[in-house]
Amino acid sequence: MSAVSGGTAGDNAGVTGGTLGTSGGTGGSGASGGSGGSGAAVGSGGAGGTAGTSSSAGAASGNAGRGGSQSGGAGTSGSVAGSGAGGSSGGCTVGAWPAADPTVAGPFATVTETNVGPAAGEGADGGAPVAFTMFRPKDLAQGGLCHPVVTWGNGTGSNPSLYKVLLNQLASHGFVVIASDSPNVGQGDPPPMVAGVTWVLAQNDDPTSELYQRIDTSHVGATGHSQGGFATTTAGGDSHVTTIFALCGASTQRNLHGPALLFCGGADTTVPCTTIQKTFDGINNQPVMLASM
Repeated sequence: MSAVSGGTAGDNAGVTGGTLGTSGGTGGSGASGGSGGSGAAVGSGGAGGTAGTSSSAGAASGNAGRGGSQSGGAGTSGSVAGSGAGGSSGGCTVGAWPAADPTVAGPFATVTETNVGPAAGEGADGGAPVAFTMFRPKDLAQGGLCHPVVTWGNGTGSNPSLYKVLLNQLASHGFVVIASDSPNVGQGDPPPMVAGVTWVLAQNDDPTSELYQRIDTSHVGATGHSQGGFATTTAGGDSHVTTIFALCGASTQRNLHGPALLFCGGADTTVPCTTIQKTFDGINNQPVMLASM
């Protein structure tokens, strides 16, 4: 739209220049009219040059025709600016998010969407594959920045509604959270946590999706609890996942693509800290931190 407006402005300016040249012709001599013609010739170099040609009928002021040429030049500049803006029209900017306090809600109102995405993994009692629940900012255009992605994994026998306080908190800070509805997120090929990421990234390229051109595809994290923690370290081997946070569950993963945070509970006898310690010790190609309480 900028290019069209710029070009139109140039054409109008060319017409104005030509009109001024014609008016000047009334007051000038035949010889000066020749000068007016040269002014129009300069005008023809711009976007409004054709209209400026009418100054050849004038006699007094070739400068008016030159004025049309300069305005025509501005029209050309408008066209270039329009082309530049077109590359980011309707999208978002990948950039650094401001520091925030994770203990309080973020600036985004959130929305929860159920039964989205592909069927993946397995349902209750080994049943048919199930879909996903998505927690995301309600207004994805707010602030103009592209939104990072988190894929979530539930503990054994649970579902995303059990963790909705945490997952909505993440969404309020700008994350698009895709959470498998499977009660066994460690099962399935592809693993459901990875399938969720693949689906979100595909939505970023789909003009019919709410997520279209709103996702920061270079910042994808995985996190989950218990069985979801083990599935998190598995998901960390996917090339799109750039960081992981495994809660009370983790397995050896030597193909991480970014930093890892591992957490264990000192009183947890199901997945003791010694298990998490082994995962920590096995990561030697990325920054890793182990926290316990």
